[in-house]
Amino acid sequence: MSSLENNYRLAQRCRCDLVNERELQKLYLEQAESSDGLWHGPVPLAEWQERFLPATGTTSPAIDFSAVHAIPDPPSIANCLYDSAICSTVFPRATHSVHGQDHTTGTFLSPDISILAQKLDIDHDSRRLRDELLGSTLAFGEITSEDRDPCAFADGRPDSKEAASVRGRLLAIMRAVAVNSHRTFCYAFVVMPKYARLLRFDHSGITFTELFPWRTSGDLADFLYRFDNMNDAERGLDTSVTTIPSASQEARQAKGILAKSDALPQGISKTSVIPKNYRGPLSLMRVYDDESMTFHRVVVHRAIKAAEHYLGRSTRGFYGVDLDEGAVVYVKDAWRIVSTGSVPEAATYRRLEAHNVPHLPGFYHGGDVPTCAPASPSSYSTSPVTVQKQKTTVHDANATVYTHHRLLFKTIGRPLKTFHSTHQLCTALSHALESHAAAYQHAKVLHRDVSGGNVLIDKDGRGILIDWDMCVWCEDTSEMERIGQPIGTWPFISADLLMARDPRAHLLRDDLESFLHVLFYHVLRYRPMYPEGSDDRSILIDSLKEVFDGARWRVPNGRVVGGKAKASFLAGTTYFACGELRAHIRPSPLLGLLEDLRDAFEPLYSSKPDLSLYQPDDEEYAAILEELQEHQISYSAALERFRSSEHMLSMFQYWTQDCTSDGYEWLSDDGADDIYMPRSVPSLLSSVSRSSRKRSVPQNAPTSASKLPRLRSSRTSSIGAAGRDRGREEP
Repeated sequence: MSSLENNYRLAQRCRCDLVNERELQKLYLEQAESSDGLWHGPVPLAEWQERFLPATGTTSPAIDFSAVHAIPDPPSIANCLYDSAICSTVFPRATHSVHGQDHTTGTFLSPDISILAQKLDIDHDSRRLRDELLGSTLAFGEITSEDRDPCAFADGRPDSKEAASVRGRLLAIMRAVAVNSHRTFCYAFVVMPKYARLLRFDHSGITFTELFPWRTSGDLADFLYRFDNMNDAERGLDTSVTTIPSASQEARQAKGILAKSDALPQGISKTSVIPKNYRGPLSLMRVYDDESMTFHRVVVHRAIKAAEHYLGRSTRGFYGVDLDEGAVVYVKDAWRIVSTGSVPEAATYRRLEAHNVPHLPGFYHGGDVPTCAPASPSSYSTSPVTVQKQKTTVHDANATVYTHHRLLFKTIGRPLKTFHSTHQLCTALSHALESHAAAYQHAKVLHRDVSGGNVLIDKDGRGILIDWDMCVWCEDTSEMERIGQPIGTWPFISADLLMARDPRAHLLRDDLESFLHVLFYHVLRYRPMYPEGSDDRSILIDSLKEVFDGARWRVPNGRVVGGKAKASFLAGTTYFACGELRAHIRPSPLLGLLEDLRDAFEPLYSSKPDLSLYQPDDEEYAAILEELQEHQISYSAALERFRSSEHMLSMFQYWTQDCTSDGYEWLSDDGADDIYMPRSVPSLLSSVSRSSRKRSVPQNAPTSASKLPRLRSSRTSSIGAAGRDRGREEP
């Protein structure tokens, strides 16, 4: 296919003002990189069909594709599917020229072909279509050219940036479909002028077929015919969740509970749980508790937050109403790793509660999600039920297996970045540190993912430490001593772990250092030091990017490393100089806490004097030897200091509570004011996408730390030109 023909085909997708094509292409490449090593195939078509498609017992009707142009386009393919009447329970539609909105990011996406669960008017200007397209998509198709085959690398053909972009587009659509509905897996297909592939997405990876001649083989028709005859579970729908009308008894009961509730903190309205006067469908979750073996019914509207990528844990968060508890709650929905070194988060919360660990989010019900749930309401809260659990498909011996996990919490918090004063910020972090310390000392649990997104502020201004899914129980010595890809959220991982100078296991001191990074990041980003538009502010933003999100690259063993700028900041040699902080940070207790924290960690990162450059009879030798001895003493003292949390706790205790007796005063009106968000731009909801956000901030603004992916382990391999390039050099 010529480039002219390819450009003609691509131009058929709608490019109205709702989309920013440049930002979408960037999103696609980011999504493609997230899937490196997780594409499995090509699997022989017959084997793929046997593994994934239920038999129908009848032969599928043929589809006449003769009307499809040599360069296929979505309308002609969709028309062939419609005219064939092969689908009687689902609705194939060409959706390339319309948009579905991802309600967790605000991004608009357009699958070329969507297999819909309901009839929707394919009208570009239809608000209903934008609201419901992605959530109604049961499967989807991508039309591309052979030179953009997303899986060509597996056939030994050259990969390209364009092919990686198609992989990323498939993943972006898959994520949007999953977070705007309730899925366990999803089917897709890629159609090229002569050949096609079938794909199956789940959280462990993507399994794709060999190429087949779709115009003549009948295999695409067979897939669609079998799909039309599948039940909901076979189509990849999460059957523990059902759709209910907004006028149903359950919905009315939920609205009544919500109206009387005072569970929400300031800044989170009841309309974010169930919109006022909303008449559309709601979802009824059946949440299973592993301990009591009972179900609770929870009414939710839409996810209010979701992970950036479909593959992996794919965590989502909902505000919901528990009908059986009679409470407004927070629902965490995720796919947990199944391995000898991982523990279900529900079990961790039970362990923490048993040891009276403070400042937790109030977990009370949850566990692994069953493959089916009882239909009778009378069987929910009292009758124990044994269930089978939802799991991903094992592709090979090295594939990571995930189990669907759902938790309910009574305490709803707002993001740390919404602090009303710096005293509230520091107090919330102090509470989270108390929780972390008690968990480590009494429950023998190490969190391992202290981050800005994992500390919340409750309705009374107290801090809560959440997301214990990456923790380790200390008696698990093999996991405690494991050395590999650093665990956590990149901007807040300790510099020493990121640099991997001497690869080691994740220790208590790494989590304690993460608390420091959370505080510095939030103070420097959300308490403006310089006027908007000034050169000093631009320099500060660049420094934030370099320290908290910069310089990461892959070394030959596959490990992603970085952190040099972060180490320099802690050593006090570059970035955020003491004089600069003293001139601009207010109030004085905040400055005192920042300085004390950095001073405490400085010995771990200060340069070690090099005695090898001198001879014993050199004039400087004795002085350098003394410096080296002092360095070793300071380094050893710092290591000893951070074998427990006591020193960190004492610093937070003094500056947040005790310092007032020494004449220090906190301010009450120095709340969060994001320096990345110009005052001339209206404040956006927390669900705004990265692409939308980046169009609204300075060009040099780094990605929001709350949106950065958490690290679990290194990929087994890297595919795609983009992936190989990133593996060879710094980004």
